Amino acid sequence: MVLGDVMTLASLLSLGGIIGAAGLLRLSRLDRLHWEYMRQGACRWHRWQVQKEGAWLVCALCGKRSRRLNPSHEAGHENTPHPLE
Repeated sequence: MVLGDVMTLASLLSLGGIIGAAGLLRLSRLDRLHWEYMRQGACRWHRWQVQKEGAWLVCALCGKRSRRLNPSHEAGHENTPHPLE
């Protein structure tokens, strides 16, 4: 009987540790995204540079990424459905 209680307690503690670690990782990610948003919002004059073989423009000061320069051929104008169809 005691062995069953110990195993249940160990299972619950390990499950709680996994859930707690996942929560801390999520909070860390949200904090990093918040500070990145604040840093990019404080950048008034972006210095755009071409990045990744001309696909993106990236600010050299804050790291903000602009729109995609070379859209994929699959998402071309002729392939987009008409809104009334």
